[in-house]
Amino acid sequence: MECVILAPTTMKTEKGGRKLKNDYRDAKMIAECLAYGGYSAVHVPTELDNSVKEFIRMRDDIKENLKSIKQQIIAFLTRNGKQFEGKSYWTRKHIDWINTVSFSEPLLQDTLKEYMIEYNHLCDRVETLDRQIEEISLKEEYVEKVQQFAMFDWH
Repeated sequence: MECVILAPTTMKTEKGGRKLKNDYRDAKMIAECLAYGGYSAVHVPTELDNSVKEFIRMRDDIKENLKSIKQQIIAFLTRNGKQFEGKSYWTRKHIDWINTVSFSEPLLQDTLKEYMIEYNHLCDRVETLDRQIEEISLKEEYVEKVQQFAMFDWH
């Protein structure tokens, strides 16, 4: 037997929208919604859906770590008198500049080197995870939803 879970907030009600608790009225409204398609069914996530959600959350966490290390690098350079003269941070020009920054104190140079190792590592991780998410999006169960999502202009 097919089972549909209705999202109550999407069910079209009579004009006036009076909401009285009444089993008869509720049953009638549910039957009408089912008969005429005046509802949105709730999607019950599968085990795969949940694992994809967790994977994407993990990718977002790594992306947050990348944002944090970028802020730490800028703060480190600023505290130590190194200021980028360009207009935009984290462009190819900015990263090339960071790679030319030098300190007379070896420990400061090592600190910058370690920060940049972590930055590069996180960039690589995000790139790898993005490729995996793209592969997941091509799975049969997600293709239609991804296409619908892609139709929106998010800018």
